[in-house]
Amino acid sequence: MAKVLSLGEILLRLSPPQYQTLTQANQLDCQFGGSELNVLATLAQLGHNVSLISAIPDNDLGRMTEQFLFSKQIGQEFMIKKGDRLGLYFYQKGFSIRSSRVTYDRKYSAFWESRLADFDFEAVFDGVDWFHVSGITPALTEELYAITEFLMKKAQSLGVKISFDLNFRASLWDSFQQARQKLSSLLRLANICVGIEPIVLEGESKDLKDELGLARPYCDEKLLFHIVEEIRNQYQLESVAFTQRESTHTNEYQLKAFLFQDGKLYKTEKTGIQVLDRVGTGDAFTAGLIHGLLSDSQPQLVLETAMACFKFKHTIEGDINIVTNHDIEQLLYSDSHEIKR
Repeated sequence: MAKVLSLGEILLRLSPPQYQTLTQANQLDCQFGGSELNVLATLAQLGHNVSLISAIPDNDLGRMTEQFLFSKQIGQEFMIKKGDRLGLYFYQKGFSIRSSRVTYDRKYSAFWESRLADFDFEAVFDGVDWFHVSGITPALTEELYAITEFLMKKAQSLGVKISFDLNFRASLWDSFQQARQKLSSLLRLANICVGIEPIVLEGESKDLKDELGLARPYCDEKLLFHIVEEIRNQYQLESVAFTQRESTHTNEYQLKAFLFQDGKLYKTEKTGIQVLDRVGTGDAFTAGLIHGLLSDSQPQLVLETAMACFKFKHTIEGDINIVTNHDIEQLLYSDSHEIKR
């Protein structure tokens, strides 16, 4: 299997139990998460050798984090220790008409305060086959944007494949347009793009996506094909993958996924699913996509593998998908949901 490296923050998730809100809870469940961490944890379960570039505090919280990473088989050779804080986020799980809600408390964490000079990146890509980054890390601080850009350029110069999940978080940017401008520069360094926003797509008078009125759900597949083809051409990408999620209530979704590769737009069937925990589902899709591409599967199978990971994570509590190759094969090749004995 492949060696996969990523850059990102490790967050401690604090959640009220049993669908409670923060205002009524008197206890909080804790578990680890973070977009890039979630991707690596899934890839490790699928047999890949993974490592995370990050920063943790040199205290009991940091040691707790180290034990967690060890349990998930995530390499720590590029982990640094500094400061006193680990990033937190509070997650209130929604139900029916009440939406889920996230509150971040990550400013001035060890990772937030990281500087390029803190790391030794001389041999960071030795033996690495794939580098994965998301749009969350460069949104945190200007220094982390610079670190992301530096590593992407280094990976590109060494011929390491790069996947970039746009992963927009409105609370981390001054505006959607700012995110479009900043992430577009990084996307030009990548081979694989996950998502179609926020990036700049040149049109006649304004962004082509706005000009042509592209919006979810993607009912006009001819328009969608034109937009994704333009993304591929303007950014010189190998593949563009993305999901579509339609909801009637917080706990019920209709899911679909798309992959543009070799001039063709592949798609899955729309599937209904009940949701146990929505957090980390996009990361599960990305992990399945990377796994499929590293396996040199045919594009439709790559997409179906990503979709299987995506669907399965909706049934798993916590940020991280708990999935095996056998689970994926069961979803791909079996229609039975009977008890497995």
